[in-house]
Amino acid sequence: MRGARALAVDILTRVERDRAYASLLLDATLAREGLQANEAALLTELAYGVLRWRGTLDWLFKTVGGRCLADLPVRLRQILRVGAYQLRFLNRIPAYAAVSEAVALAKGAGGHQGWASLTNALLRRFADRRDTLPAPEMEDVAERLALTFSHPAWLVRRWLNRLGEAEATALLEANQHPAPTVLLVNRLRTEPATVAARLAAAGVASEVSPLLPEALRVREGGRVRHDPLVSEGHVQVMDEGGALAVALLDPQRGETILDACAGGGNKAARMAALMGNAGRIVALDVSDRARRRLRELCARLGAAIVEPRAGDAREASRHLPEGADRVLVDAPCTGLGTLRRHPEIRWRVLEADLARLGALQRALLRGAAEVVRPGGCLVYAVCSTEPEEGEGVAEALGRDVPAFREEAPAGFPVASCTRLPHGGFRTFPHRQGCDGFTFIRWRRESA
Repeated sequence: MRGARALAVDILTRVERDRAYASLLLDATLAREGLQANEAALLTELAYGVLRWRGTLDWLFKTVGGRCLADLPVRLRQILRVGAYQLRFLNRIPAYAAVSEAVALAKGAGGHQGWASLTNALLRRFADRRDTLPAPEMEDVAERLALTFSHPAWLVRRWLNRLGEAEATALLEANQHPAPTVLLVNRLRTEPATVAARLAAAGVASEVSPLLPEALRVREGGRVRHDPLVSEGHVQVMDEGGALAVALLDPQRGETILDACAGGGNKAARMAALMGNAGRIVALDVSDRARRRLRELCARLGAAIVEPRAGDAREASRHLPEGADRVLVDAPCTGLGTLRRHPEIRWRVLEADLARLGALQRALLRGAAEVVRPGGCLVYAVCSTEPEEGEGVAEALGRDVPAFREEAPAGFPVASCTRLPHGGFRTFPHRQGCDGFTFIRWRRESA
């Protein structure tokens, strides 16, 4: 059996080289390897910790070790980062253990014979200064915060301009902590009190979300994800931000709903539960893999009214010519609101991606809007806090399809969300404790 450090290097190498998602790789690795609890916890800590703190670690290597990691092979970079993360952030691990394990990994990595000696030299410099490692002190606030909290400088500058230094700092700090696992109780199977009691009996502490009464926040996510509560469909794992988008849509029994960018089906399944499996939900997605996951999820949760279909939201009227009472467009986006859960995203997304994705989001929203019946509702949602993916898309709909007017339904937790000046809502990790989402609802005027 391979140890946590070697497995972390494997995961981090694939994340950087193949643009894979750490959460999927980690889940697959934990299921396959059968690690002891302490090793599983260390693997999770190392994989996510290195991704969160990569920018700071690389700066320290350049500052303390005089070496730019970008010049080294991708696997060697991960070995060095895993070793340095232990030295910088995990004081319970002796320095000699962190260094020797990294050297052993470098020897067995199949690379150049000098990998081991370079690893030993660089990490020993780290170890020698373990208690006196430097902190960023440059005058440029954005550069200093970017290195202090390991975010790209372009993103930090945007947040400074929009939020100010105090709040931008709070958001950056929030992104450096693991997000809780959120369990949404599936009322097709059980009740919130029953789920809370089962968690308590298993020794798992939970708290009711301040945003949604049927959501339970759990810190022991790795343990709960494999609990029978999940596998038997009593709960679904879903952040409150995504669930709030469904709450804003407010689907009703007997209605016809279009989930225009359904993905893996979390929101479609949530709608079915709220509708008591009475009505019809057409779940549209272009990905075969996403629709396969959607079918599996709906079967587990008992969401019998969901109809997966292959299709593009830009051509939604072809798939639902009779129209729908309510339409949800949970559009593809940068995912910059989910950096607590997917820290690798910060190293992949470029500022130019905002305009590119904004154009796609506008097209998807226009296509889906055509399906909304007179008097019906349209909700747009993205797991991003950036205006190009939120307000900019909404303003374009107002220009292109003036028959829609923005509104908020009765019962939606308006006070718990950040109200946008020109309509819609936003959540932030540092304010609401959930993922960063932007969501806006409109009603189509009756003919």
